[in-house]
Amino acid sequence: MLPAAGTALLAVAGSVAEATAAAAAGAAFIDLGPADQAGPAAITALRASHPGLLICAASEQADLVLDQATALRTGAILICDGLARAERAVAGAGLPRGQLLVETDPGGVSRARAAGFAVLVDLRDGPAAAAAPGAAATGAAATGAAATGAPPGALAVAAICAWLGATMVRTSHPAQVRRALDMADTIRGGRPPARTVRGLA
Repeated sequence: MLPAAGTALLAVAGSVAEATAAAAAGAAFIDLGPADQAGPAAITALRASHPGLLICAASEQADLVLDQATALRTGAILICDGLARAERAVAGAGLPRGQLLVETDPGGVSRARAAGFAVLVDLRDGPAAAAAPGAAATGAAATGAAATGAPPGALAVAAICAWLGATMVRTSHPAQVRRALDMADTIRGGRPPARTVRGLA
């Protein structure tokens, strides 16, 4: 379920309409958040209109969850708040590393990757939000900044996280962050540029 290469976009959406717009902007994963706004009907509607789109929610039907018991029961990807919790999930609950996504700040991307985990960086409120892994993982309301555009610092951090090998970035600004991730992937040589120009003397 998790991407084998490149950095995927986990877009925060407070409604099916916002999720549809995020998918059109290049989001492969949608964070619907709490169960009161991410029930089976909303998830079913999204999957019907966007086959292949994966859902993060507090629901048994979700593809990415925060609850270990739900992940064990349903086979969903478990988002772990930090490397220590991920290691406990492997050792204690027996979850395979491939079923875990470690949420960390940008500085922890390389360490989590070296430990064999997929990595999520939360940039919903710009670079400062990443300083507290998991602090924003329980909610999914789009921030007011969504209407004014992504902070430039968040775009720079998103590109750096992609360069470092983050598996996924969570954001309320899917179109802008998707461009930053694509740029980093292109510079690394993992994605061909949309347009190339060669100067001839």
